[in-house]
Amino acid sequence: MKNFLRYSLLALAVMFYTVSASANKPDGREPHRGRLIPYPSAQLAKERKMERQRFMQPVTLEASSDNVLAGEFTFPFSWLERQVVVRVEGVGMPYELYVNGKRAGGATNGHAATEFNITKLSREDKNRVELRLADGKDVEAIECFDKAMGPTLYVISQPRVRVRDIFYRTNIANGGIVNVDFGVVMQNLTLGAKSSRLEYELYLNDTTRLSGGRLDVELGMYGVDTMRFGAPAPDSVLWSAESPQRISLRFVNRIAGREAEVYDLPVALREMSFDDKGIVVNGERLSSEWHSMSPLSTTENVEQAYNEGKRQIRFSAGVPSEEVLEWCDANGVYVALTAPINSSKAGASRRKGGNPSNDPKWRKEYTERVVQMIHTTKRHASVVAYFLADDSANGIALYEAYLAAKKISGDRPVIYEDGGNEWNSDIR
Repeated sequence: MKNFLRYSLLALAVMFYTVSASANKPDGREPHRGRLIPYPSAQLAKERKMERQRFMQPVTLEASSDNVLAGEFTFPFSWLERQVVVRVEGVGMPYELYVNGKRAGGATNGHAATEFNITKLSREDKNRVELRLADGKDVEAIECFDKAMGPTLYVISQPRVRVRDIFYRTNIANGGIVNVDFGVVMQNLTLGAKSSRLEYELYLNDTTRLSGGRLDVELGMYGVDTMRFGAPAPDSVLWSAESPQRISLRFVNRIAGREAEVYDLPVALREMSFDDKGIVVNGERLSSEWHSMSPLSTTENVEQAYNEGKRQIRFSAGVPSEEVLEWCDANGVYVALTAPINSSKAGASRRKGGNPSNDPKWRKEYTERVVQMIHTTKRHASVVAYFLADDSANGIALYEAYLAAKKISGDRPVIYEDGGNEWNSDIR
């Protein structure tokens, strides 16, 4: 009887642990990236609309029961030889994603964008998607900030040899020339070797072709490789607050001669550096003064600040919407982002039971939130700095988050103002 009770209690403990920890399981979670929508034609790619088209479907969510938001998408016959990915943005609280009654994955950070590969869970014709919301108690100790729900779901169809991500970097050369280096990450999601051809063009003002070319991609089973190419541009197209110009990168992933996915991305060229005195963009030093705004701000809120003369905005802990960052790109606003970490209610003590920032069990969560912030916003020229947290003391969790951030932050500084002037801040 004692053994029965002991094993029953153990089973219950395992069950409750599984429920509380389930949102941390990676499952079908994709590596983080910025919003990257494939289109079936050059014209649709140029329009860049976030409306339903052959390779993307927004999902309308409605409350189906307590703490469950549900919607539907249609899986057409033409997707049978393609991958299906769902992108979840702006949930504002921990959640689990279910497709046709089966768990696709989950996230404890419901503020940033997360993608899940749901190819194996999807079926031809109608599919049901559910966001099952958690109460957030597991993360409330590090989310001492205003939150709001505004979930958006997009179901994306990509070929099995697909564009996984894209990045670029600018260098100002002599003689009025800017060199830009592009990297397109390609991924093969099949059991055999596959090939495709990338055709790319760089345009100024939709009419002036700056450069172009093509790259043949050969990938082994489940292979990943980065295709790199460079292009020159006149320095007159450099992006800044005074001149927020952008050019267009147009490229096609062509498989067996057919256009499998088409992209037309706005590209802002600007050179950045930083030192102990601050941030330098295109050789001009930015002010050390930042206008603070909530990450829940709308484009209208940001436009109002812009009309009041604000050109440097720091968003406090949380994640502003993709639309807000796009507005800042298009209008020339320098942005500093802060990871969704604020543990101020726990006080400043680093002793056991004190602030989570010095508790080893939070290391993974802190690091994931900072890394996710960087990967999902790295293509936005307006973003010039990353802050680790707000008012969160300091300790092992923020030390490791800083080290992880430095591996991927590139020319953007990683800053922590509330860390007691310790080493885990590029600008103190």
